[in-house]
Amino acid sequence: MFGKEKVFTTTDIEQKNKIEDILSEHHIEYRIRMKDVNQLHPFHTALMGSMLAGDHKPRYAWDFYVDFQNQELARQILSSE
Repeated sequence: MFGKEKVFTTTDIEQKNKIEDILSEHHIEYRIRMKDVNQLHPFHTALMGSMLAGDHKPRYAWDFYVDFQNQELARQILSSE
């Protein structure tokens, strides 16, 4: 994302919601990019085995991006929480 820096990544939905709340409370504008982690390695043998067994559950990762000038503040706030 142009002019943005990634400050945090999580695969936990509860942690994602908490990070959103923290950034909002500190008035730090952010953007989220969601990735389907299962799509990263579609031929991974363990993933294929779980899909064939019917155990396929979508798993997502959320990347948090902030403006370049806010990256240090956001990292400090997130590391202290």
